This record gives sequence, C-alpha cells and structure tokens, in this order.
Amino acid sequence: MKKRTLSVYSDHKTGFFCKLCIIIGILLLIIYLLETTAHIFGLTDGTTGSMLGFSVLLLGIGILLFFFSYLFGKLAQIAEEIEQIDETECVDESEEE
Repeated sequence: MKKRTLSVYSDHKTGFFCKLCIIIGILLLIIYLLETTAHIFGLTDGTTGSMLGFSVLLLGIGILLFFFSYLFGKLAQIAEEIEQIDETECVDESEEE
C-alpha cells in the first residue's frame, strides 16, 4: 500500500470552500429577506423556510471551514518555525566540527 504524506502548507482548499459557503449562504439569506418582505419572487412558505434553513446551514459550514483554514495556517507557521530551528541546529553542528 502506498503511503501518502500531506504537506502542512496545504490547506486542503478549506479557504476556497469557506468563501463559497459563506457567499452562497449570504445570497440565500438576502433572497429570503427580499421574499419575506416584498414577495418579489412569489415563492411558497415551504420554499422560503427551506431557503432560510439552507442559508443557516451554509453559513455554519462556512464558519467551521474558516476555523479549519485558520488552524491550517497556524500549523504552517509552526512547521516553518520548527524548520528554521532545525536549520540553525544543523549549521551549529557543522561549525563545531
């Protein structure tokens, strides 16, 4: 079985999906608010309720993905600091010899 290694610098596209979910959630929320206030689209109550539900769901998923993206960014910073420490230790060891 082939072993896969994952880079700490890869955020697994969570930043993209975070923005996508938040944008779609906000658009659905705007459409819901327009429909409930002015009845522009002529949708039924069940449709507007579903639209509100999907809007809240997508906004929640977007916030969760933002949190994951933030954590992947912090992980990349920690990995970079560890690599810098390792490089300085290697240089120090070679100078001692």
